[in-house]
Amino acid sequence: MSSVGQHQEALVVAAHGRRGLLELPDGSSMPYLVRNRLLKVVCGDRVHWSLPAGSETAVVEDLVARRNRLRRQSAGRGDTELLAANLSHLAAVIAPQPEPDLFLVDRYLCAAELMGCSAAVIANKRDLGPFAETGLAVIAALGYPVIEASSRSGTGLAGLSAWLGDGIGILVGQSGAGKSSLLNALAPAARLATGALSTATRLGRHTTTASVMHRLAAGGRLIDTPGVRGFIPAIDDPRSVQTGFLEIMAAAAGCRFGDCSHGDEPGCAVKQAVQSGAIDGRRYASYRQVLADAQRLSGRARS
Repeated sequence: MSSVGQHQEALVVAAHGRRGLLELPDGSSMPYLVRNRLLKVVCGDRVHWSLPAGSETAVVEDLVARRNRLRRQSAGRGDTELLAANLSHLAAVIAPQPEPDLFLVDRYLCAAELMGCSAAVIANKRDLGPFAETGLAVIAALGYPVIEASSRSGTGLAGLSAWLGDGIGILVGQSGAGKSSLLNALAPAARLATGALSTATRLGRHTTTASVMHRLAAGGRLIDTPGVRGFIPAIDDPRSVQTGFLEIMAAAAGCRFGDCSHGDEPGCAVKQAVQSGAIDGRRYASYRQVLADAQRLSGRARS
C-alpha cells in the first residue's frame, strides 16, 4: 500500500494505548495509530509517521531519540509504565484535601532530578486551608519553587506560567489535588481540545484516562495526566538514587566509602547529617524507600 508523509516528524500531543493525536510542523493535527505492538508512544514523544493512501489516520513508524522519559514502577509487579517523554518541567500538585503525601512529592522530585528537568511543588487550593508548612519549607530550602495557587481566585497562575516558560511541563500528583482545574485556568481551551481529541481519535470515554498536551498562552505546553494513588520512580541502577535527592548527593561526598548506600556503613556523612538535623529525617526516609524499591526492581531484572 502506498503512503505519503513517511519520515516526516511530528509531536505526540495526546496518547492512550496505541491511539492518539499528532501535531504536525504546520500546527495542524492528525489522529495516529501505532501498529507495531513493540513500539510504545507517549505524550511528548517526537515520531516519524506515514499516511496510507486514502486514510486520514497516520501510522507511527518510529521514535525520534528521547531527551528523557518519566516512568513508574508497578508496586506489586516488576514491570514499568512509561508516562511521558521529553519533559523540561515537572510540577507536583498538592492540596489541603486530600491530605498531602510529601513522600509522594519526594518521589516525583527524585524522578525529575534523574531526568534532568526542572521541578516545583504547586500548593493548590490554598483558599481551602493551610498546608504543613514545615514540610514545604524543607522542600523550598532545597531550591525547589513552591508556588501557592488557586484556580478559583487566580492566585499563582501567572507565576506558574512564568516558571514553565516555553518548555513542556507535566502536572502530576494525587487524584483530587486539582490538576485539571489548574490546567483549565491556565489553558481555557483545554475542555474544547479534549472534545476535539475524542472526535479525532474515537477514544470516547477514554479521553479521561488519556494523557493530553495543551498549549498555554505564554507559549509553553502542559501535559495533563490521570491522577494516581501512588508513584514509584522506575530506576534501573540503584546507585543513581542518591542523585535524585540533592541534599543526600551533596553530603555523600564526605562518606568514607565511595559506594556508600547511606545505611549502616561506618563513616557515612549522610547519616551524620541526618543525626545532626542538617538533613531532614523524612527526606532521608524517602531516600531509603526509593532505594529499596530500586533494588527490588533491579533484582527482578537480573532474575
